[in-house]
Amino acid sequence: MSATTACIIVPGEGEGEGEGEGEGEGEGKGEGEGEGEGFIELTAFPCGVNRTDALHVDADNTLWAGCGTNTEGTGLYVSEDGGVSWENFEPTNQGSFFEAFRVNTISRSADGNLYVGGTGSGLMVVRVTAAGALEAVIETGTTVDTSFTVGHFRRDSAGRALAESLTGAGALSRATDDDDFAPADLHGDDSHQILDLSLDGDTFHAVGSTISEPNLYFRETTVAGQPVAFETINLSGGTFGFGGELRAVAAADGVVVVGGVNEDVDKAVVHVLDGEDVTTFEVEDIIDGLRRGTTRGACAVAGHYVVVGEESVTGGLGFVLHSTDGVVWEDISGELPDNPGPLSRCVIEGDTLFVAGAGGYVARRDL
Repeated sequence: MSATTACIIVPGEGEGEGEGEGEGEGEGKGEGEGEGEGFIELTAFPCGVNRTDALHVDADNTLWAGCGTNTEGTGLYVSEDGGVSWENFEPTNQGSFFEAFRVNTISRSADGNLYVGGTGSGLMVVRVTAAGALEAVIETGTTVDTSFTVGHFRRDSAGRALAESLTGAGALSRATDDDDFAPADLHGDDSHQILDLSLDGDTFHAVGSTISEPNLYFRETTVAGQPVAFETINLSGGTFGFGGELRAVAAADGVVVVGGVNEDVDKAVVHVLDGEDVTTFEVEDIIDGLRRGTTRGACAVAGHYVVVGEESVTGGLGFVLHSTDGVVWEDISGELPDNPGPLSRCVIEGDTLFVAGAGGYVARRDL
């Protein structure tokens, strides 16, 4: 795999776009909402101050959210009107279940079920059926490697699934729906913590590392019918490279976008993988004046790639970068009605981008 380090080209009109947004903001929310220009702030859902840990949007514009690592961390929240209002979701068969469950990950699989992971009530992963009933997927085990708090969970169309630990290198996997979950050997002889996990079709993508490790991307080496395993790719360069975490990964149309932080200089970084080519840039290359920061979330569909994060120096101001090809990136943070503070999650559903962050903040923008 070849690697390059370069500043991604920023469109010339990017600067003017910021001015235009300011000028048109007066007509914005009445007229802009219909025209889909800029971000529209939605109603915040009940969450702690830190960040949004999980956000999922269905094709019918139903939003699901959780914030398991916050102080007020329990609950699964749902908005059936596109973010106008929120309520606690209550399963038809166990109404109060999520009152004691910390939600860290939400995803809808090809089987139509909504999968929710975290910790609470003796369960690590549950699914919500189309009828709204709750079913156990992974019960909390009796050993260390089967009883961790789940950070992320994904299931492919054949039932192959992976749950990883929020705070350590533990993971549970299965090859099909008919198999039991068992401790996973994800990295061969190595042991690495996964900090984000996503699916592109039936291909798993993951990132991780700790402060003392380089930026690590985990590329899947297995196929359908086998438990998930990864090849470790060092994206920091050199034998050790710069230290820091990768916290975000998303892929579409053969392009993988990952983001995190260069801990050596406290700067937000983004790596773009296209086949064997890797391009790395710092977010401050695009956002002039950005200082210390971290890229915390990524999302992608064919033709649209987005990363979100925060600048830590100025009270955690949030940023949003967008690209249509993974090569040319633009800063669209200025299109937010007001800077919301740290942003940690994004979702693209259809032609709409959703971003979420601290205090239950959610906003949407047409792409």
